[in-house]
Amino acid sequence: MGAQPTKPEREEADELRKNVPQACSEAADAILDADVLLLATGAGWSAESGLAVYRDIANVKAYAERDLTYRELCVPSWLRDEPELFWGFWGLCFNDYRQTRPHDGYGIVKKWRDAMFSTSDVADVIGLRVAEQEKQSSLEDLKNEEEAWSNDHVTPPGAFFSYTSNVDAHFYDVLDAGEIRECHGNVELYQCGGRRVVVEDEEGEKVLYMSKKCSRSVWRAPSDLAPYAVSTETMLAEDGTRASSLAAKTDVDDKATIGHTGGETRDPSTTLQHMPPPLNDRSKTFDKNWPICPRCGGRARPAILMFEDNDWVDSALQDRRYREWTAAVRWLATET
Repeated sequence: MGAQPTKPEREEADELRKNVPQACSEAADAILDADVLLLATGAGWSAESGLAVYRDIANVKAYAERDLTYRELCVPSWLRDEPELFWGFWGLCFNDYRQTRPHDGYGIVKKWRDAMFSTSDVADVIGLRVAEQEKQSSLEDLKNEEEAWSNDHVTPPGAFFSYTSNVDAHFYDVLDAGEIRECHGNVELYQCGGRRVVVEDEEGEKVLYMSKKCSRSVWRAPSDLAPYAVSTETMLAEDGTRASSLAAKTDVDDKATIGHTGGETRDPSTTLQHMPPPLNDRSKTFDKNWPICPRCGGRARPAILMFEDNDWVDSALQDRRYREWTAAVRWLATET
């Protein structure tokens, strides 16, 4: 996450460009011949929607004046040490992702799935195998105290699965939740970011926020959550009232950065339409600009894997679903 891509030499780049039509034709043939499709996507996929990539996301004046890079911003310790900076960054990320429309490639992938990988005999066998395996008790069921949604609202996958390191949650606009694996989490899910502890000092009570989470719980942000209020001059987000509306999109002449993205505005009627309803109503924990943990009253944080992050809470349901799916594919390929 955040690594610089390998840049080909000029001769290699010329050869790659020359072979693009042939490579696309070969890829199309492979998809048409496939019984199963695993779609793996990363930052380049999101960039097509106009979102910033890791290399450029923090290229703004306020961060430059503090000599802060993306690698230095994307650590959970800011939530304890400077929550204004933490929520300035993650608040704008949330606003950008909620506001920006997924590119047309999402719809193309959905058409492939519907046409070739949803109703085939292979899809039926895989779906049944996954459903049977998930009926078996597993220690994974005890991994988290709370999940964002119930497994009852998730349809078993067929012969298609999406595996992504992107955290924008855009796949929920077009794909079923049961066929999505987000290996870094997403901005729509939250967890405890540190216990709230009250101690006695010489002047009376003092509130401390510890760095360790109170539980392995994940909850979903409300679908109608008001945007985070962030100063685009300082890139800081004060606690208190949330923003009344998202800022209007502006043209991106060069490269997208945080708070300054390209692409079109997301359609509210399809935004997160396939993300299941929350298991518990946690909307009250988002009343202010800094969300709080519903269990301990401490600070909440996005359930996203950051750098130097030992406290990330992954979705155990999503993780198990993906592993059951890959096991079903291997079983089908070797045992039938």
